[in-house]
Amino acid sequence: MQSRLVKAGLVSLAFVLAVTCALLSVLVERTGPELVQYGDLCGPNHNDPCYQAALKGGFPFAYLFDAPGVSRERRLAFGEDTLRAKALVLDISVYFAVILLAGVAISRGWFANIHARKHGDA
Repeated sequence: MQSRLVKAGLVSLAFVLAVTCALLSVLVERTGPELVQYGDLCGPNHNDPCYQAALKGGFPFAYLFDAPGVSRERRLAFGEDTLRAKALVLDISVYFAVILLAGVAISRGWFANIHARKHGDA
């Protein structure tokens, strides 16, 4: 039905959408359970490290972690904070699979609807 070129274009579009969704998912921020050091003025003598729950972004897997002392605290930014590439690849894979499955489901429903109209079933 569809030529290979059209299928390749649709798969490429799905991949671009998956990367876009994964990168935008950094806006889903949460903290912990990992702890990171945010200073060294804690404790009774004010010379112990201060720990707080790490701020991280990405969904469903967190891939960007706040790097205290390197970037603005409690704000995520590419280039300044710690990027975990494996988690980013997992996020892209999840979004890619969901987009492909949704595309297949929609196209099958669409073709079934066209087939039903052709044969007077609808």
